[in-house]
Amino acid sequence: MSHSSFPHARFVAALLASTGIALSLSPASAHAQARRFDIDSMPVSRAAIVYGRQVNMQIMLREKSARNIQAHAVHGVMSDEQALSRLLAGTGLVVQSRHDSVLILTPGHRGVSVQPAGERIVVSATHDTMLTKRTSDQIFDTLSAEQIRSAPDLTVVEAARRMVGISTLPSQNDGRSDNQMENVTIRGLDNSYNLITLDGAQLASADNVYSPQRGMRLDLIPSSLVGELQILKTIDAYDDPQGLGGQVHMLSKNAYEYGNSADIQLLGGWSNRAGTVVAPRREDWRVDGTITRVFGGNRQFGLVLAGGYQELNSAAHAILPGDSAGDGWTYYGASGAAQGSSINTDAAAHAPGAAAVPVRVQDYAFDDAYRRYSLNGKFQWRPTSRLSMAVAGGYFHAVDQEVRNEALSMPSGNWIAGATPDTGTLTQGQYQFGDSVQPEVHRTFYVNGTLHYDITNRMKLDLVAADSEAWDHLSDWMFKWNTGMKYSNTGNSEDKTSYSPLYGYNYTVNDGAPSIYLNDLAAANTLSNYGPRYFRDYEYALRTKLRFLRGDWHWDLGRGFWLGAGATQTMTNVQHTETYDDWAPLAGNAPQEIGNLGGYITGRTGEVTSAPGLTYYYVDPVKAHAILTGRPDLFRKLDETPVNKESYYHLMESITALYFQTGWRNDWFAIHGGFRWDHTFLNVANINAVSTGGATQYLPQTRTAQYDYLLPSVLTTFSITPRMKVRADFTESMGRPNYNQIGGATTTSESNGTYTISQGNSNLKPLHSWNYDLAYEWYPGRDTLVSLGLFYKDIHDSIYTRNTLGEATLNGITEQAIVSQPLNASGAGLRGLEMQLVREKFGFLPAVLRNFGVSFNATFLQGWFDEQMSDGSERRMGGLANQPRHIYNASLLYSDRNLEARFAYNLTGKYLYYTSGTASWLDMWMQPRAQIDMQVSYHVNRWMSVTGQVQNLTDAGYQTRMGPSANLIQDMHPVGRTVWFGIRFQPRL
Repeated sequence: MSHSSFPHARFVAALLASTGIALSLSPASAHAQARRFDIDSMPVSRAAIVYGRQVNMQIMLREKSARNIQAHAVHGVMSDEQALSRLLAGTGLVVQSRHDSVLILTPGHRGVSVQPAGERIVVSATHDTMLTKRTSDQIFDTLSAEQIRSAPDLTVVEAARRMVGISTLPSQNDGRSDNQMENVTIRGLDNSYNLITLDGAQLASADNVYSPQRGMRLDLIPSSLVGELQILKTIDAYDDPQGLGGQVHMLSKNAYEYGNSADIQLLGGWSNRAGTVVAPRREDWRVDGTITRVFGGNRQFGLVLAGGYQELNSAAHAILPGDSAGDGWTYYGASGAAQGSSINTDAAAHAPGAAAVPVRVQDYAFDDAYRRYSLNGKFQWRPTSRLSMAVAGGYFHAVDQEVRNEALSMPSGNWIAGATPDTGTLTQGQYQFGDSVQPEVHRTFYVNGTLHYDITNRMKLDLVAADSEAWDHLSDWMFKWNTGMKYSNTGNSEDKTSYSPLYGYNYTVNDGAPSIYLNDLAAANTLSNYGPRYFRDYEYALRTKLRFLRGDWHWDLGRGFWLGAGATQTMTNVQHTETYDDWAPLAGNAPQEIGNLGGYITGRTGEVTSAPGLTYYYVDPVKAHAILTGRPDLFRKLDETPVNKESYYHLMESITALYFQTGWRNDWFAIHGGFRWDHTFLNVANINAVSTGGATQYLPQTRTAQYDYLLPSVLTTFSITPRMKVRADFTESMGRPNYNQIGGATTTSESNGTYTISQGNSNLKPLHSWNYDLAYEWYPGRDTLVSLGLFYKDIHDSIYTRNTLGEATLNGITEQAIVSQPLNASGAGLRGLEMQLVREKFGFLPAVLRNFGVSFNATFLQGWFDEQMSDGSERRMGGLANQPRHIYNASLLYSDRNLEARFAYNLTGKYLYYTSGTASWLDMWMQPRAQIDMQVSYHVNRWMSVTGQVQNLTDAGYQTRMGPSANLIQDMHPVGRTVWFGIRFQPRL
C-alpha cells in the first residue's frame, strides 16, 4: 500500500467507529399519545408523506392503483390512530400491517397476511429505499431520485457507485480520454452481462467499445428522468436471465407520486485541468429538471416532463508507454538483442539478465468537449382504481468532441544496459508528432407503453410494449509527421521512416514510468526535421433497433399461496460498418510541397512529459485537412478494401421466453420458486475474404445459431424478528455474448509495421452461472440498516479475449499481426462478501450532533477463470475482467432544516483490465483508485436552495500496469478536479 492511501484508511476507520456508537443506541419512539394534525385533502400518495412526517412513521402503499385515491382532510388534536382513520375514511384502504415505525396500506379487508402473496414491491410515496429493500423478496439495493440528486455526482452511473457491490468504469478505449464514468460492474461482473431496463423494458444502445443492449452506456440516461434506481443482485424467473452479476432497473418518475411539482437545477463549474492543452479554458454547465402534473375531473391524468443538458470541458496530459496491445515494452537480453518480439514470451521476461525496455514511449494530450442533452415525457391515465395506463418516450443525445495530440518515440538498433536494471540506452530511433480529431455521437430514441389491470381483487395483468433505436457514429481524422521519412509511389503499404542516432535515447524507469533523454534534443525540437507521413479518415457506425413485448399474469390464491406466469419477446437488429481511408504523400516534390511540421502546428505548445526538454508540438487539424482537400494531387490513396469489406456485419437476434413461478408466505417465512425457458435465435450476415489463385474476392456469408436454456430459481426469506431477516437464494442466470463478439466482423489496424486483427467468433456459447446467495439484514430503526451478504457464482463457458502473435497477408504483402479473438474459457468462479451500515441521523445525540449521519459499505471479491494460451497450455487467472478485489464507500452526512452536506469517499481496488494469450507479463491491471467528493446545499426558502459541489477533491487519476509483478506503466491518465455552484428551484405548482 502506498503512503498516500493511509489517510483514506483513517477516514474509513473513523466513520466505522462513530457508526458503531450510533448503532448501540435505540431509536426514539415513533408514536405520541396525541398531537395536532394539519393535513389538507389531497391524493393519498401525498397525504401519506404528510401524515408520515407528522407521526414520525413511514407509510407504504402496496397497490399502484391506490396512489391517486383522494384522502380526507385532517385537522385538530387527536391520536395517531384517529387521524389515520379520518384520513382513510371511504378510500377503501386499510392497514395491512404495522412494523414498528412502518405502516403498509392496501385495498381490501383487515387480517390479510403481512405481504400479499407474490406481489412485487411498489415503492411508497416517500420513496423510502430502505423500506423497499426491507420488504422485498429479492436481494437488491436502491437509490431514490432525491438520493441521486443530493449526491455529488453528474450522472446515474456515478451515483450508482455509492451502492454496495457496484464499481464504475471509464472508457476502456486507450485512445480516448478517461474523463467520464460510463458503465457499472455488478459484483465484479462486466456490464456487458448485466441487463439494463427502463420501466420494465429493454432499451436499444450502441457503443463502439461495448455491445449494444447488453453493455448499455448508463451515463446517457439523465438523472432527472429517474424516480428510482434498483440494482438487483438475485433475479427470479420473472426477470430476464441476462444478469450474471445482477440487473439495473430504472423506474421513471410518476406523476401520481409527485403531484403538481417542479424540480429544476442549474449549475456552473470549472475543471482545474481545462485549458492546459490547446483549447482555452471554458466553463462547465449543467441544467436539468422535472415537471409533473395531475389533472382531470377525478385527477385521472398525469404528465411528467423531464430534460437535461450538460456541457463538460476537460484536458489531460497522459502517457501510454505500454500501448493498447502491451507492445510498448520489450525484454532485452545481456547480448543487447531483443528477446523474441514485441509480443514476448514469459521465458523472455524471466531470462537471466533480461530487462524490460521502453520501446514505444508515447504521450497523449487531450482536449475534450462533452455535450449531452435529453428530453423525455410520460402521459399517464388512470380511469378507474383497477386500470392504469402510461405512454412514455424520450430522446438522448451525446457528443464527445475530442482532439487527441500524440508524441511518440520509436527506437531501433542495439540496446546497451545501464548501471541499474531501470536504466539503459537504445542507439537509434525516430520521433513522431500527430493529431487525431475524433468526435463521437450517441443518439437514442425510445417509446414504451404499459398497462396494469386488476381482473379481480386477486388476479392482475400487466403488459409492456417498447420500441427503441440507438446510433453511434465515430469520425476520426488522423494526421502524422515523422523524422527520417522515405517516400515511394510503389506498393500499397504506408511510407516508412528511417532510424537515426539523433533520435536514439538513454532512459530511466521510475516506478514503472519511463523518461527518455534523446541523443540530440535540438534535432528533435527542429520542426523542419519532421516530414508528412499519413493522413487518415476512420468512420465507425453502429445502429441498433430493439422491439420488446411483455405480458405478466398474477393470481393470489389466498392463505399465502400465489401463482405467476408470463412471456416476453425481444427482437434486435444490429448493423455495423467501418470505413478506413488512408493517404500517403507522393514521392518526388510532393512532400516538400505539403511541407514539414512547421506549417501545421498551433500557436500553443507544451512539454512532452516522458521526454524532458522536448517541446510538445500540437498539430492543427484544420491546416492538415486543408492541404489534403485542397491539393489532392500531392497524395496517393492506399487500398484499404480488406479493412472496409471485412468490418461489416448485420445481425438479427430473436429471444422468446416463457416463465412460471409460485410461492407461499406467512408472517415469518416466504418462499417462491419457478423456472424460465429462454430460446435465442441468431442470424449473422457479413463479408469474408476468399483468396484463390492469388486473387481475393469478398463474398457475403450468412450464418445462424440458436440455443435454449431452462433456468430455475428458488428464493427464501426468514423473518427472525420484524426487524431482522435472513435470505437464502439459489438462481441460474446467463450472459449472452456481445453482438460484436459473435458478429464475426474482422477489423485490421496498423501501427509501425505491426497489424492488429480483431475478429468475432460465431461459435461462442453464452455464459451461464449457478448463483448461491445468503444475506442477513437488521433494521434497528427507521433510518438504520446493517446487512451482510455472502455469494458464490459457479460460471461456465466464461468469455475472454485472447491475443496471439501471427502473420497476415494483406494485398499480397505478409505482415506481422496480433490476432485478437473472443473465446470460451473452460470455467470461472466468483465468491464475494458485501457489508453495509447506514445511520441516516444520530437522533439520540444532543443539539446539532443529532443532524449528522453516516453510511459505509464494503465489497470483497475473489474471482478466477481458466485461460487457454496460444501454445495450448492453460493457466488460471486470479480475477475476472473488470472485477475489483475490493470496493469501499463511506459518507459523512449532515442535514437540518436549511443545510444539507455530504462528504463521500470511494475506493475501487485493483482489477484485471486486459489478458494476453501469449505471456502472463503482458496482462494489464487497473490500479486502485480513491476519490473524495463533497456537496453542500442551503435552503434559502421552501422553494429555492443554493448548491456547491467538489468532484475528485484529491485530483486522483487512472493508472494501468503490466509486467511480471505489475511493475510497468501501461497507461497513466489524470482526471482533474471540478468545482460546481448553482441553484435548485422546487416551486409549488
